[in-house]
Amino acid sequence: MHSHTKQQGFTLIELIIVIVILGVLAVTATPKFIDISSEANKSVLESMGGTILSASKLVYGKSIIQSVESQVLANIDIDSDGDNDVEVIYGYPSGDRTNGIANVVELGNDWAYGDRFDGGAFIVTRSSAVGFSGVTNNNIPITQANCYLTYTPPTRVGLLPTVTYTTNDC
Repeated sequence: MHSHTKQQGFTLIELIIVIVILGVLAVTATPKFIDISSEANKSVLESMGGTILSASKLVYGKSIIQSVESQVLANIDIDSDGDNDVEVIYGYPSGDRTNGIANVVELGNDWAYGDRFDGGAFIVTRSSAVGFSGVTNNNIPITQANCYLTYTPPTRVGLLPTVTYTTNDC
């Protein structure tokens, strides 16, 4: 007595159709994922820019209290400990990487930053964009990332600092 059991499974054509459908889904979903990560990087950068501008306004308030808001270059004590903590230009933090805006905004390991060689602008990017974190005295690796922000202090009394974004390769 032979018992015949019927084998059930997918045919080769059915498997090929499933593989093709999965391939089409992957091709259409990948650009959307890449675009989302790019937008996320831009958003994080813009958030940091907002933080920098908010912090610079707080420093300006301290500059008014200490009567240095109209001086071309001065130093202020922001935590009332008797030490000059921040270099200011017309009351706003300078772009210097060691004693300007970098002393106001605490940049952790997620960020890489430096300044232009004259200290007139502060440049910040995500550490993942350049492969290192913390301060650098050479802004070229940061600007080559094409995904950074630039803080520029005012150039005369009555002007505000600015933050500009370069987001070509975020």
